[in-house]
Amino acid sequence: MLISFTLGCGEFLVSGILNDLANSFNHSLASVGLLVTIFALVYAICTPLITLFVGRFRYYQTFKILMVVYIAGLVMSALATSYLMMVIARIVTAAVSGALLSVALTFGNAIAPAEKRGFTIAWIFSGFSIASVVGLPVGTYVAHIAGWHSAFWVVAILSIITFGLSLLSLPSDLQADYDDAQGSPLVLLKDPLIWLGVLVPLFWSAGINTFHTYIAPIITDVLHFGPVMLSTILAIIGVISIVSSQISGILANHHGLRKMPAIFIIEICLFLAVGFAYNNVLLALTLIFLMESMFNFLGSSITIHFLDVAEKFYPQSVVFASSLNPVFFNLGISLGSASGSVIISNSGLKDINYGSIGFIMVAFVILIILNRLIVSSGLDKEA
Repeated sequence: MLISFTLGCGEFLVSGILNDLANSFNHSLASVGLLVTIFALVYAICTPLITLFVGRFRYYQTFKILMVVYIAGLVMSALATSYLMMVIARIVTAAVSGALLSVALTFGNAIAPAEKRGFTIAWIFSGFSIASVVGLPVGTYVAHIAGWHSAFWVVAILSIITFGLSLLSLPSDLQADYDDAQGSPLVLLKDPLIWLGVLVPLFWSAGINTFHTYIAPIITDVLHFGPVMLSTILAIIGVISIVSSQISGILANHHGLRKMPAIFIIEICLFLAVGFAYNNVLLALTLIFLMESMFNFLGSSITIHFLDVAEKFYPQSVVFASSLNPVFFNLGISLGSASGSVIISNSGLKDINYGSIGFIMVAFVILIILNRLIVSSGLDKEA
């Protein structure tokens, strides 16, 4: 969980300091927002490539190498003096972030008893939520007080501490039962339960992150809150996110994918309503908090779905399966943040919620089809 917390701090910090980076590099808000897009795109490309080879080695050794690269990327971000340097630093950081999360999920899945997998995975994902509560608002506040470079130094130091604790505590002999005779882990992607399934977090993430990537500018430029209130609101959103992650674990233990279509519909209604509520600050904030409360509901259920398919039909692909939700969720972040940038450039901040609605509607249709396929495959024995 601490590993995922550190990863969350490194990934989310940029969203809280977009205005600072835009001013520092003399770039537009839309172009600086593409740092989020670039990070997510590199994350999505590199994670499966790295996890394809993780199964051949001990996770402990893999973790050490990836963590050193991750810390180097954070130090590069802290030292960046130009937009290009920051782009390169974010690419380095993103390249290993997804694989590190997959290693954390693999450790958790191996250690936890079967009946506690949903709970354990939810807590690992909660590390990102806790990063929203502590890392993002504190990092944003540090950036406003001491400069955004200092915020990255704080995350780098936290990562070094996490690295040291991990070396002392994680089991060093854990390794996948990899057998070349079983075929490539990529065979997993041929199954419609998988390739259809990955489209759900892709479009769900694109929907929520079309809006969420620009949450800080919305709070400051549209709702007209200052830097201190921005940090406070981000902290509240983080607390909501922790609760959301725990609910995700509960849903995962009770056939969560069956319940998600109703949640998607509610989310669409909230995104629609917020577009008419910006003139009423209290109502707009309430709607934003309600939207944020549902952002993590899908994570545990879809991750366990991927693991269940792999364990039942493709045992050589279990490690690879653990990376699918983070990969496609981040690919969705890239798609959503880029879409938000286009909408801002053409219509303004107040219209990005409509982009979110379009993506979530697509995710809704795909999820309905996936749930029917799960029932017909017999994977969901109680369906």
